Amino acid sequence: MTGNENAVPQADHLTVFFASQTGNAESISRNIYEQAQERGFKAFHHPLNDHAKVDWDKEDCLVFVVSTTGDGDPPDNSTKFWRHLRKLKGVGLTKAKYTILGLGDTNYDNFCQTAKRLDTRLQELGASSFYPRGLADDATGLEETVDPWIKNLWPALAHQVISTPAIHDLPQPHFTQEEEKVVKGLIQKQEQERRQSITAATLDSPRLLSTVISTTTGQDPIENTIKDLSNLTLNLPANLPITPAVGYKIDIDLSAMADHSNLTALPRVPNANLQIADLETAVASRVPGSVPTFIQTPTPLLMATINKVQCLTPSDALKRTLAVEFGFEDDVDYAPGDSFGIWAPNNEALVRGVLSALNVSDAAATKAVRLHGQGIPSHLQTVESATLLDIFRYAVDLTSPPKKANIRLYAEHANDLADKQKLMFMASKQGADQFNAFRAQSPTFLDILHTFPSVNVPLARIIETLPPMQPRYYSITSSPMSKSGHRRWSCAFNVVTYDLSGGIHRRGVCTPWLDELAGQVPFGKAVTTGLTTQRLPVFLKPNETRFNLPSDTTKPVIMIGPGTGVAPFMGFLEHRAEQRLIKKRLVNIGTGPRQHLDDHFGDMWLFFGCRHRERDWLFREQMESYKRDGVLTELLLAVSREENVPNSAKYVQDLMRSQGKNLWNLIHKKGAAIYVCGDAKGMAKAVHDELVNILVDHGGYEKMAAIMELNKWAQEKRYLRDLSLRRLFHALCD
Repeated sequence: MTGNENAVPQADHLTVFFASQTGNAESISRNIYEQAQERGFKAFHHPLNDHAKVDWDKEDCLVFVVSTTGDGDPPDNSTKFWRHLRKLKGVGLTKAKYTILGLGDTNYDNFCQTAKRLDTRLQELGASSFYPRGLADDATGLEETVDPWIKNLWPALAHQVISTPAIHDLPQPHFTQEEEKVVKGLIQKQEQERRQSITAATLDSPRLLSTVISTTTGQDPIENTIKDLSNLTLNLPANLPITPAVGYKIDIDLSAMADHSNLTALPRVPNANLQIADLETAVASRVPGSVPTFIQTPTPLLMATINKVQCLTPSDALKRTLAVEFGFEDDVDYAPGDSFGIWAPNNEALVRGVLSALNVSDAAATKAVRLHGQGIPSHLQTVESATLLDIFRYAVDLTSPPKKANIRLYAEHANDLADKQKLMFMASKQGADQFNAFRAQSPTFLDILHTFPSVNVPLARIIETLPPMQPRYYSITSSPMSKSGHRRWSCAFNVVTYDLSGGIHRRGVCTPWLDELAGQVPFGKAVTTGLTTQRLPVFLKPNETRFNLPSDTTKPVIMIGPGTGVAPFMGFLEHRAEQRLIKKRLVNIGTGPRQHLDDHFGDMWLFFGCRHRERDWLFREQMESYKRDGVLTELLLAVSREENVPNSAKYVQDLMRSQGKNLWNLIHKKGAAIYVCGDAKGMAKAVHDELVNILVDHGGYEKMAAIMELNKWAQEKRYLRDLSLRRLFHALCD
């Protein structure tokens, strides 16, 4: 320090932490880390669960990029960190200067909750913020907040971190001078052509190989011991009768390109860190249905078989819904309300199609390789020995729409000027509408290669920049107290397949795969024979928000779950039915008078919604049976596509309005717990608003006081929600 006591304390290094569920936060944090290195910072990069690698007493400058999953939950790779943070006492981080970039979605009430909680906790521990917190909204596009936040981060960091003079130059490594000249020339050329000829001129543009942009930005030399696997052709052997898929050509209206002479806000291409080493050894064959050893799950991996499958909806229903029971050889402890994950592979035809488009031969695809390199994505760091087939099956996601950074990377490696121009435009601020329209068509990676055939990205760059494959999660609909309950899980899900305009067919990753494995059974009774014996990789995901039945069985329970949102409540009801059977046996023992069974159990109310009673009233027989047996006190049905249905309403919130006084009595006088499961964007908001109205109309609250009371109930775990924009068992990404 100098004699100036007002000088800002400075650090000698920078640490970038991330908490990421789907890979977005990790990718953004890596971008910050790499740019920091390019600017001369002494930087480090870690997932939050690796907090022990950092001496927190000596940390001076911290950048956090954190996402929120579910309805305000932290990502899996930060749970250990949060346990550690809760144990810290006092103000032990008074030296630390930090900033936070949060990723979330305003369709959820708990928008960017992880970032907000982290900000509060760091301040409690004595740390201070050196740069305003950023909260990026996926509902409107993360880039709108992320890009300017990162751009303005560097001047703020320059005042915090002592490093080489390069940091004060603040370079902007988006375009080389050569790129700027070529892109401007391309746009100026197209401006000279009239709008009516733009599209045809673009599509008919000749492929140029020697005059395209050539840049080495972000590319590291490959070691001599590593073979280039990207220039080989695919020859499928006879014992693999999989026909490679062919991508769809995505239609893009690029007429607006002529209105822009300059492209701005182009994303930075991440550094090339990944290398592929040919191990010259064979990979041992795996048990069908198992996953490679590089797969990492938050709880131990289990191998399950399909015991039973039932199609719950007839062929004329809007959605095909299945109930599937999985079985295990050993007992597994779980509670109703928990979920489990399935690590499903990418569709095999899609994988083969991608490898074919990348000119990867079958010999190369089935040979053992090792992925290595400094700073490669965390999901690739455990790939010590695997085939390219398994890497493209299980490690990378081939179906998620691309990010702008990917589009920019593909533009860099396009050998055709027209392809390069279109991709550059979509990656820019000026092409935001076209980029969003492109993403709206849910292009797979194969579709991108088919739409832009001159793109020739090195294989290692593709693997490194594709998003990580994610497990698919499903709510458990069974109880461990039922017969063989600890050796079986049940779930319900919609099979996701759909068509877009132009004859484009889309399918999810997991649900169609499960449907095919189960034999695509018809609507009707459950099937228990003739099912596949293939073992499936699954793992338990305990509910971190305590979305479980109250331990006090006398507490009333209000369950609100239209469609497949009812799935966890079927587990609740099965569990309560078993509890009642046990209590019934116990109260019959001894000489004293028998107590009334219902005295031991609180009311259970279920609000369920569907389109048509005969087409998509899921679990109807079970619900009506629970009602007859007294397990379910009230079964209230909303039917949205039928008129004049007795004792029903259109939506679950309409049912709640009609039962407002009764609900208030259950909540206020008997301390009922409220559970909501389903879509966060529409249903959950409407249900929340109706609960506010009930507190106002029947509890005498002012509206703001009612909202605050609901927030209090949520903190007390009296009001619990299991929400998703894309429910885990019927999402478009499933």
